[in-house]
Amino acid sequence: MDIRPGGLSLIENLIKIRFELDVSDWHGHGSETLWAEPVRERGPDVFRIRSSPFFTRGINHLDIVKSLPTDRRELYVFSSVIERGGHSTYMLLFEPGDERVAFHWKMIEDIGCSFESMMIRVSMGPRTLYAVDVPGNADLAEVYRLLAQGESMGLWMFQEGHANAR
Repeated sequence: MDIRPGGLSLIENLIKIRFELDVSDWHGHGSETLWAEPVRERGPDVFRIRSSPFFTRGINHLDIVKSLPTDRRELYVFSSVIERGGHSTYMLLFEPGDERVAFHWKMIEDIGCSFESMMIRVSMGPRTLYAVDVPGNADLAEVYRLLAQGESMGLWMFQEGHANAR
């Protein structure tokens, strides 16, 4: 569920959208589901993404998407992006408990970024994974510079989920 300021607090208003993934990719997942809210004025199968993806590339928080219904009322399958919401997404992978991460992350947070987190087991062992949301008013070049700096310092590995052109 979205816990950002101004985000929804009632899960009843949200549905899940499934995004198909390549199971042979680094994470080993065949799909990921994201929370979304109906955008009824745009059509019955149109939704606004309300969470940040951990694995799905090409999708951001607040993007408006078309999705296809399934046999479960609360689950849809992603079809296409209708409109970009202005946000960008990056994924960070790092060793749990590395105290240097919090210090470096603070600089990124101060620019306006937020994250959702989870633990994941990869070939290197257990890791913390951040799905980083970069709002449209943040300095994307500075965010990227700080992410790259953290990677060069050995704090984390990162990849771009989708960067919105500005």
